[in-house]
Amino acid sequence: MTDVQTREALVSSLERDEEELEQALDELKVAVRRPFAIGENAAQHIAEHPLPWLVGALLVGLWLGSRD
Repeated sequence: MTDVQTREALVSSLERDEEELEQALDELKVAVRRPFAIGENAAQHIAEHPLPWLVGALLVGLWLGSRD
């Protein structure tokens, strides 16, 4: 391969990589903007058994508060 061919191959590869990166960033933007929703089953489970969730939240809060 000559230097010109190598350069053209690199430029072509960079252009493809740039397009792929732009697509990935667009997909990431869509995913970030999508609202977070707890499934109906999870919300029902939490409503039926709130004590373990309350204790878990308290323990996580204590752990985070005790870190230096």
